[in-house]
Amino acid sequence: MSGWWARQQKRQRELAQGVDADLVHANRKRYKLAFGLLGFGLVLTFLNAEARLPEVVRIIVVGAAMAAWIAGIVVAKWARQEQMFLNQPDPEGPPSILKR
Repeated sequence: MSGWWARQQKRQRELAQGVDADLVHANRKRYKLAFGLLGFGLVLTFLNAEARLPEVVRIIVVGAAMAAWIAGIVVAKWARQEQMFLNQPDPEGPPSILKR
């Protein structure tokens, strides 16, 4: 029976060799998107704080900033869950009566 540590090391070796490389690449893109959305929301928040905007434009800027913040947080959490799934080792097999 292999322990959790051995399965974890095996999974890390598989990832280093390129197994699931397309999933890892897609997840990296998700992280970049999340940080881009959070940065865009931050820029819009500073724009709202520093510039004197007409009321209609201010409402649009605040709404867009809130949407960017929320979307950025959701995408970041999604990417984190995907990363945890990709780094998780395979489950231990069921015990067998007849050992080989």
